[in-house]
Amino acid sequence: MRIGCLFVLGFLLLSWNTSSRPVQEIDEENIPGEIVQTVGLGPFAESYSIDGSVNPFYLRGDFDGDGKADYALRVKSKNRGEVGIAIWLSSQKKMIVLGAGVPFSVTEKTTNLNFLNTWQVYPKENVERGVEAGTPPRLIGEAIAAGKRESASGLIYWNGKSFVWYQQGD
Repeated sequence: MRIGCLFVLGFLLLSWNTSSRPVQEIDEENIPGEIVQTVGLGPFAESYSIDGSVNPFYLRGDFDGDGKADYALRVKSKNRGEVGIAIWLSSQKKMIVLGAGVPFSVTEKTTNLNFLNTWQVYPKENVERGVEAGTPPRLIGEAIAAGKRESASGLIYWNGKSFVWYQQGD
């Protein structure tokens, strides 16, 4: 009985320890060539690191509807450790940071998007009406479907001027 308890306790401690580590190690060779210099050098690299705790650590889509590849990376502020999403719009040739110390409105304004632990590219198609979210947006490009596993979710989409959140479920 005692050995069984020790085994269970050891397993739980091992599981807890590994769950706090990044899912994947970020290697420069895995970063898309179009953004590797921005991510690795200059003001962006001084302020943010790529966060590999969500797999995949980046998404590729046409988020502004211009027909060119854009990228979204999960990032962490080096200053305060807050998590966010950095989006590279190829048309602007710069990173737009949501969260990670920069205010972004989800259901309320926040600077830390650490609660978002799932994401994928949402195709440019009709959006179903969300929970208490008002009229669904008309997407001009692909969006990011982001959420908290087994909980709330929403879309991060480009409205022509900035990225905004549309609540899908809770």
